[in-house]
Amino acid sequence: MALSVDPIVTFTHSTGKLIIIDSTGDYNAVTNPKGWGSPNEARSALTAISTVATNPSGVAVTVTMTGGDFDNDLVRSQDIASSLALSDGIWKFVTTFTVGANSESVTTYTYRDASIKCALGKLALSDMSCNDYAELKMLYDKMLQVMACEEYVLAEEIYADINDALTGCASSIRTSCGC
Repeated sequence: MALSVDPIVTFTHSTGKLIIIDSTGDYNAVTNPKGWGSPNEARSALTAISTVATNPSGVAVTVTMTGGDFDNDLVRSQDIASSLALSDGIWKFVTTFTVGANSESVTTYTYRDASIKCALGKLALSDMSCNDYAELKMLYDKMLQVMACEEYVLAEEIYADINDALTGCASSIRTSCGC
């Protein structure tokens, strides 16, 4: 049976972090009727929270988050980077919240772009003749837009185009930037 709560999962990430956030919020009859708390399930009643993280290569890893900061009513987030081999690209997460015999799964996609952002930043600050920063930045912005529209296949294609353009002369940029 499903929960009466409608969980919302979001992410933030940087070069070495991948933070999963429960953005559901607390119950409010007017502004958030599907949030945590009476008359819905309380966050404190959660008996299990896990996410199946699928990286851009298709490798899936299950991360159990019960007992971590994600399980904390005040924090509601947790850095799960140590459980995963982080890489740029589109990640799929299926997060399951369980209260007793009831559970609700939420599928969320996020795009990790730490390495490409780093390389673009270095390109913007350098005088590189082998790549056109403006064109790559436009492709990057386009990729973010199609991600927002949930066009994941197109986003992966644009990501591959950017990576192809950065292959070679920009490889030293990525490593010198710590990406």
